[in-house]
Amino acid sequence: MNTPSEIWVAFARTFSMLVLVLAVLILVFYLIKKFSTLNHFKGGKDHIRIMSVHHFSAKEKLVLVDVMGDILLLGVTPQNITKLSSVDHPIDPSPHEPKAPFRFSDFLSRKLGNREAKINEDINT
Repeated sequence: MNTPSEIWVAFARTFSMLVLVLAVLILVFYLIKKFSTLNHFKGGKDHIRIMSVHHFSAKEKLVLVDVMGDILLLGVTPQNITKLSSVDHPIDPSPHEPKAPFRFSDFLSRKLGNREAKINEDINT
C-alpha cells in the first residue's frame, strides 16, 4: 500500500505538471498574439477615433466617431447601435482665431436645430 507521504509526493508531481502545462499554454498564446502577422486585420488605432461621448443614462449614450475622415454621430444602447447623423465637412476655425475646444453640446444643438427647422418648414407648407 501507498504511505501518506507517497500520496502527497504524487499529488505534488501531478499539480506541478498541471501548472507547467498551463504556463506553457499561456506563453504560447502570448507569443502568437505578440508575433502574429495578422495585426493589420485587427484594425488600426488611427482609422477609428472616438471624438466625444455624451451619456444619457448608464447604458445609453451618443458617440461622435471619426472613421477614416468621416465623422458620424451614433446612438448606442445595449440592444443596438444606430447612425443618427454624419458631418459632411467639419468647420475649421479661421487661422487668426485661437482654436476653440470641440464642444459636443454645440454640435448636438446645431444638428437638432437643423432637424427642428426642417420639421417646422414641413408643418408650415
